[in-house]
Amino acid sequence: MTAAKSKDIVANPSKEFAHPAEVVTTTALSDKEKAAALEEWELDARLMQVATEEGMAATDTAEPNKLVDVKKAQTALGIDTLKKKDDSGGPNKTGM
Repeated sequence: MTAAKSKDIVANPSKEFAHPAEVVTTTALSDKEKAAALEEWELDARLMQVATEEGMAATDTAEPNKLVDVKKAQTALGIDTLKKKDDSGGPNKTGM
């Protein structure tokens, strides 16, 4: 796999994988790339939650939010999902 393809997968994992657990089992990505892909998927899922709460999500075509599945995949990969990256900022609606 080319570096550009890996970068595309990490940037938009839901385009390549149907389920977050598939990220964990793929051999096409390094562990670092898997973690980054799941982090991106988590951000997308959190932003979708916010949009849904604010009535901005298209409910007729929207796929189910996979935040719980992303968190499970992160745990399976050994990522500490409770650790915050940066505690310097205040809380925000996405919880990040």
